[in-house]
Amino acid sequence: MADYTDRPGYSFDPGPPPEASRFLKNKGLRPAFSWRDVEPEEHAVAFTVAKAMQIDVLTTIREEVQKALDEGLPLETFQKNLKPRLVALGWWGRKEMADPLTGELVEARLGSPRRLRTIYNANLRSARAAGQWERIERTKKLFPYLEYRLGPSERHRPHHAIKEGLVIPVDDPFWDEWMPPNGWGCKCWVKQVTRAEAERKGVDPAPQLIPRKVLNKRTGEMREVPPGIDPGWERNPGKLRLQNMEQLLDEKLAAAPPDILQAAVRDIATSWRAERVLDGKAPGAVPVAVVPQALASELGTETSIVHMTSSYGDKFEAKGRGVDTGTLLILDEALQHGTVIREDSADGKTAKLHVISRGEPLWRFVLKLIPARREIWISTMHRMDRSRAEAILARPGTKVVRE
Repeated sequence: MADYTDRPGYSFDPGPPPEASRFLKNKGLRPAFSWRDVEPEEHAVAFTVAKAMQIDVLTTIREEVQKALDEGLPLETFQKNLKPRLVALGWWGRKEMADPLTGELVEARLGSPRRLRTIYNANLRSARAAGQWERIERTKKLFPYLEYRLGPSERHRPHHAIKEGLVIPVDDPFWDEWMPPNGWGCKCWVKQVTRAEAERKGVDPAPQLIPRKVLNKRTGEMREVPPGIDPGWERNPGKLRLQNMEQLLDEKLAAAPPDILQAAVRDIATSWRAERVLDGKAPGAVPVAVVPQALASELGTETSIVHMTSSYGDKFEAKGRGVDTGTLLILDEALQHGTVIREDSADGKTAKLHVISRGEPLWRFVLKLIPARREIWISTMHRMDRSRAEAILARPGTKVVRE
């Protein structure tokens, strides 16, 4: 049976919250030699494992972490599934590696039972906490306070123990740093409480703690970290992701760094908002995919964001075509790696982009590019057979931008 001992006590669903699963699934891959090479803000949008410098190794680890989260697998099963895959990739035991920062050859510890335990605990707890934060933001009108609770560990960090039972408003900046987990192996958690319950328990002022300066030995940077929080854990990844999503929905969207842009748009594409827009139940438009910079340059467009409007669901009856928010992730992947064909209009003011996915089944996405307005819109998306794809490739007036 799966071990859920670190799950908050009010959870009644033995399966993973969809928000937690989506948080992990939508992360990009960030190869890194040391955990010190990755800033806390990057952890909100990128999946990383120290010494996992190859994409295939990092992808394999994330696949098994995702499976463990989605299926509620215990640590032992996670280790049993992942170890042979890592051994086959040569990522196990000790190995001499070159530090990309210094060029120095060092003996690095790669896969081991202890490392897999750390990877399992850190990623599952962080994903659950981030998913919980999304629900906290959604329900804070009914539950406007959070209570800090200790986990089932035999021993607790002193700075964590003295916070047990603190009741602080959801919107207090305290939670920007102190939303658990707050370090390696930390099992602390928070409980949402109503205003009436908070008044019975007593609302506490946020502790005023003097941050300590911590030197990142890899970069030489000094960073302020609250006492009691391990370096690298001093940010609330769930809040960062929601802030990124909200930021990208306004005029700052185009100015976001590529990794944050990619993760945030994938979050939006699989959110309840995109689902309602896709079903024609919510008005307006929603960003759902990102055109890679190299492809955008080839197309001669200054925008990289693909939008979808609620009229799509009304016009094409999306559900009847087997289209859902998961299909939008296929579009995003197809823009990254699929075939792209351009078909210009007679007046040259617009262009039709045929984006065809790889693998089976094939998906065809037709996008309308309007360069003068810096806009890209979804016109249609559906499954197609390979002969139809070949016919589009051979159509007169079309240009293969990428095969």
